[in-house]
Amino acid sequence: MGEFPARIVAQDFLTPPEFAPWRLAGDGAGRIGGARFSLQSHGGATRLTDLYEQVPLRVLPLNLGATEPTLIYLLNPTNGLMDGDAHKIEIHAGPGTRTVVTGQSATRIHPCLRGFCTQQWKVSVADGAILVVLPGPAIPFAGCRFFQRIEFELGPNAQFIWGDLWFAGRYARQEASERFRFERIVQEMLVRRAGHLVFRDRFCWTGPWDDETARWHFGEAQAAGTLFTTGTRRPESFVAVDEARVAAFTTAAGDTCCRWTGPSQSVIRAIVENALRLASE
Repeated sequence: MGEFPARIVAQDFLTPPEFAPWRLAGDGAGRIGGARFSLQSHGGATRLTDLYEQVPLRVLPLNLGATEPTLIYLLNPTNGLMDGDAHKIEIHAGPGTRTVVTGQSATRIHPCLRGFCTQQWKVSVADGAILVVLPGPAIPFAGCRFFQRIEFELGPNAQFIWGDLWFAGRYARQEASERFRFERIVQEMLVRRAGHLVFRDRFCWTGPWDDETARWHFGEAQAAGTLFTTGTRRPESFVAVDEARVAAFTTAAGDTCCRWTGPSQSVIRAIVENALRLASE
């Protein structure tokens, strides 16, 4: 984690080669921020410690009792990610903690005229901890440029679940539909266990997509969701929900990746229900 409580600045963010011509906001006030916090177990309950918040992100912990995991909302009071915005989230889950981290709503990714926007996560999960991270759906608007980087460091016996959701855009707008009209989206996900790389997933989507390209990636669906979960899970462990189609595979390191496509409401429900059920097993 970054030095506490060092301010988060533009230089803390990685720029992918695909976005080398563009920059983040020159004036970072209210544009470049994030949150750093640790989770510790006290008497069987999970407590938030070493919290640093920087506008525009805020952290809202909800203690639901000693027998329940702690629920933490990441709040963005602005209207999503604007051109030049950058959010950095750093989390350390200590031994014995049980936590669900989620966003309060979908992440709207606005058009970029001069630069790009980014959200970058750095998460460590200790042995004996259970951490579920469900940041919420991402909705790319027409003309947006977005980089999401997710980096996890796991203890040998940590239990961790990450779920992300991608929507086709603002598609329910008839002739003004922005279905797959983004300019470019880059996502990079790295998972290390005891310092060794065990999973890497990277894609660069260059839009806007025509119907053939959209079908290659999403089929006829309006949403796609992915769960990465530690440990080997049988395909039947993942429950199909409504019209969402599901496929799962086991990684070389013995973890599991599962993906759904379908209507947005069905994919959301599939990600959330399966993530919370698997975490409790």
